[in-house]
Amino acid sequence: MIQIKEGARIENPREYELGAVESLRLLLEMGSPVQSDPHRENFYEIDGNSETYYIHVSPVSGNVVLLAKWMHQSQECCLSTGNLVA
Repeated sequence: MIQIKEGARIENPREYELGAVESLRLLLEMGSPVQSDPHRENFYEIDGNSETYYIHVSPVSGNVVLLAKWMHQSQECCLSTGNLVA
């Protein structure tokens, strides 16, 4: 679990919609659980209600950089594509 430091900013270099940034802020303020990236220090995934966010937290400033976001796929969707062949 990580929480955003008071005065820390959420940077949005990919210009995601304002709603995504506010949803991420709320998740961080609530202290939602995060999954650390095993290959990169200070990089995390955090799950929202319908989206997952990939972020970097600066160890110096505490600022958060929103690097990517994607929608959750339902388990049913993943199972139904199991028979597809490329």
